[in-house]
Amino acid sequence: MENSGNLGAYVRRVAERPRAWALSYLLTTLLALGLTLFAALASLPLTRYPAFAELLETRSLDLLLDFLSLDMGNGVPWGLLALLLALPVWVLARLLWTWLEGGTLAEYAAAQTFSWREFAQAGWQWFGVFLALNLSGAALVGVVGGAALLLAIFAYMLAPALGWAVGGVGLMLAGLVATWIELARAVALTQNRRNVFRALGGAARALVKQALSLAALAGGGLALYSLLYLAHRWLVDLLPLRWWLATLLIQQAYTILRLGIRLARQAGQVGLLLK
Repeated sequence: MENSGNLGAYVRRVAERPRAWALSYLLTTLLALGLTLFAALASLPLTRYPAFAELLETRSLDLLLDFLSLDMGNGVPWGLLALLLALPVWVLARLLWTWLEGGTLAEYAAAQTFSWREFAQAGWQWFGVFLALNLSGAALVGVVGGAALLLAIFAYMLAPALGWAVGGVGLMLAGLVATWIELARAVALTQNRRNVFRALGGAARALVKQALSLAALAGGGLALYSLLYLAHRWLVDLLPLRWWLATLLIQQAYTILRLGIRLARQAGQVGLLLK
């Protein structure tokens, strides 16, 4: 019961120290709005077609493909520009997330709330370590996911059920690797380990030693996220297109709650490592 209470105290820090939550939402929203602006500019020439409203209302993939084949004239290729900007914007977002996560985990691990200066300094202090862990994790997930995909394709040719089973196992392994890397960031910060391999080793030991607690934390977050996603899709599909303001509010609430679930999982990991 003592451990449960200790874990709950760290999870509550997400709401008690809302700076990381607010910054995560602003970062997500501003970057999404930037790309959405280019997409909107690309779709402006289509608004002269009456059937475009039908496309938005029905969300038909066939109509979308038809509209994409239309002559857009000789205007500025905003859609192409948005596509070209997607990769650098994504890289910038990942770098900002890496800095933000350093400050976030440091503040969750601290006994007192940070000042803005302390938060920023913690982000820079752990930026290099977290970046190295993120790159290592991306490589590992790519290797595991790629190998699992190839095996699943080969198994599917032998037996479809076997292919789906192999794909499911590969997906779980990729998720386990992603969880390992996420936990390694918490280990590096809470145990002051700047060596990437030592952080990974500490995370592996924590996964074994506290397997049930970490599984409950991850499983609870996944269950909440699944329910939230289903509720979001049901509400968005239920509302007509003309109720755009209600749809916008629902989408923003979904984003805020989704980020809160993610941060609660990370705060819980910090709590388990510090207990």
